[in-house]
Amino acid sequence: MATTGTYFLNDTVWASGDANTATNIFTNSDLSTAAPAGWYKSGSVYREVTGAVGALGTSASCTTCGTAFVLGYGATAFAACCSGTTATFYLDTAAFATATSVWTSPLMSTQAANQQYSFSGNSRDKVSNAQFDASTACATCYPAIGLSFGATAKAACCTGASATYYMNQTTFAASTKLYTNSDGSTAAGNGFYSFDAGLGGTVVQKQASGGDGTLTGTTTNCVACATSISLCYSSVSVDELCCTGCAALTSFVGSTASNFNSVCSVATMATTYYHNGSASLPVVGDLVFTNSGGTTPLSNAYYKINTAAASDSYIRITGSNGYIAGLEDC
Repeated sequence: MATTGTYFLNDTVWASGDANTATNIFTNSDLSTAAPAGWYKSGSVYREVTGAVGALGTSASCTTCGTAFVLGYGATAFAACCSGTTATFYLDTAAFATATSVWTSPLMSTQAANQQYSFSGNSRDKVSNAQFDASTACATCYPAIGLSFGATAKAACCTGASATYYMNQTTFAASTKLYTNSDGSTAAGNGFYSFDAGLGGTVVQKQASGGDGTLTGTTTNCVACATSISLCYSSVSVDELCCTGCAALTSFVGSTASNFNSVCSVATMATTYYHNGSASLPVVGDLVFTNSGGTTPLSNAYYKINTAAASDSYIRITGSNGYIAGLEDC
């Protein structure tokens, strides 16, 4: 925040354009210590100091300051209203609906980008540096959620494919409609949808029916998934099984536990895990462990894994035994 202090000029006039206009500013009366770089104001006239000798720039008068607003913004009205992307902007009135334009600087010297802006349930389109279109009501925003789909409740809970869906309420438990797109124009298909908050929490499911994305009234806890176990097998003899044994588990690197909505944004993958599959990286149906001996299953959650593909992937662990129920690209 700006502060008030006493400074000293090398002439008698503050503003530019006079024969006695000061050219430098100092912090002491013998003019030996230059004032630091920055902006200085007397009345409504300001000047900028640059360099190490307190050199004063040309003076200018402060103009009207805009009113600060935290606005949503985006390429479309829906994005401005529903994406959650916000920043502080400045308007030339105290009301969003009556402002003529929008700026990024308090003195309204820098125009904001030409795009859509939203505030308090309304949006406006800035189509040029001098025009702010009329205010219109925002469309309904449908919150995104990561769910797993299956033809049966058990399939949705244990082996369902994960994807992003959109709800008509802020929580899965309260929602009565489910959509596949963010503007709510395409209903989710009939079937069962499970919500796994990750990190070992309870997985719940609801059924969609009627062809219009209608969800059952309440969530139901998922039933227990089938128990998988990593076993060494031999069709030859018990001697081979016990004495020759099976190959060791394969190591790979992944992230720490996450949920569906944030797993792909995880930046760090530095944790070593072990799987019982035959490939270098785990696949659906493999079991994953936190130790090379295969005695500690990986906890139920979502984990990002490092792959050779352009996009990393993530696995979904269910069943409390390290079972990989899903593998998708980010």
